[in-house]
Amino acid sequence: MAERRPLIARRLRPGHWVAVDVFAAVALAAGFSVPAVLAPESARVSPCVAVPVIALACLPPAVRRRWPVPVCAVVMVAAVFAPFAGWQEAFVPLAVALHAVALLAARRTAVAALVAALAVTAAGAAVGSASWTQAASACGFAWLLLGLAWTIGLAVREQRTYAAQAVARSAQAAATAERLRVAREVHDVVAHSMGLISMRAGIANHVAATHPEEAGEALSIIEETSRKALTDLRGLLGLLRDAPAERDGAPYLADTLGELVAAIPDGDVRVELDVEPGLALGGEAALVVHRLVQESLTNVLRHAGPARCRVAVATRARRELVVEVVDDGRGGVPRAGGHGLAGLEERVILYGGTFSAGPEPGGGFAVRAGLPLPGGSGEAGGFGEAGGFGEDGGFGEDGR
Repeated sequence: MAERRPLIARRLRPGHWVAVDVFAAVALAAGFSVPAVLAPESARVSPCVAVPVIALACLPPAVRRRWPVPVCAVVMVAAVFAPFAGWQEAFVPLAVALHAVALLAARRTAVAALVAALAVTAAGAAVGSASWTQAASACGFAWLLLGLAWTIGLAVREQRTYAAQAVARSAQAAATAERLRVAREVHDVVAHSMGLISMRAGIANHVAATHPEEAGEALSIIEETSRKALTDLRGLLGLLRDAPAERDGAPYLADTLGELVAAIPDGDVRVELDVEPGLALGGEAALVVHRLVQESLTNVLRHAGPARCRVAVATRARRELVVEVVDDGRGGVPRAGGHGLAGLEERVILYGGTFSAGPEPGGGFAVRAGLPLPGGSGEAGGFGEAGGFGEDGGFGEDGR
């Protein structure tokens, strides 16, 4: 089926609207002037008096969008003299001019113009009518038209103002969301690598004099980690400059998370990785899981001290991916003002998942997240119904 195009595909420019107003003003003036010229016997006064008054009332609205208040004032003056020229329809161009004032002028000015227009119209109806009944009928119809034109103009003005404010709020929200996204990415990329480099540098500093070979190994790891951090930063800059490209295929989580675990220094922290066999994710889901584990391991290195840590990823009931990073270290309440856990919570919530982080009852610290599966596929397993590491929720037979 062919796409239907609108009658006017492009938005009219200000010059186009002026042309429309000029045509409408000339047509309006001609429409009211022709009867006075062709049928002078039906008019109270000579066409030489009526036609100038009609032109004074109908032609100025051609520029009503540029000078709404002066145009309305000129038309109102013409409406004052219209009854004495035998012309009873001056309220029509006055309604057009009043609409422009309500649309473009300040609200106080628009209200004053409405009151003045109603008063002028009422006086004209009283002067030009033969009886009070006829005057009331003519005045009521004129007031109805003036009020309708003024209300429509004010309503369109309010809608435009609201639309502009909505666009501004949307742009501000988009800018804030983008700023938070950049902050999360920079934090996740830099903090993990800097944590590893800092730890390795400390080891090298302590053993430089007594075990130079270990110091050299630590420096080699620092070099490798810093190069990888530079690569990640270049990738982040490319992501900010261009639209992210879709990766071919979905990587296995056991491989990608295994690289993170392998980069953890041997020593105080021992990491056990438990990923559901054959579990593969791509796109945003893989990035969320990767950042969750990366930031959690960085926090374990910084704050847990000598500890064991278990990273577990599995699906539950074919509809949810559960990620848990639990350590048995010093634990404690997260410090105020930190950005890592806050960034993880924002990332998980934006993806539509649930997030929790806090100290464990038996000691240690746990980060848990539930993410909706992209395709709703996967086998239930890994955690069981409770989403823990086993029946006792610990690290093995000795628990916490």
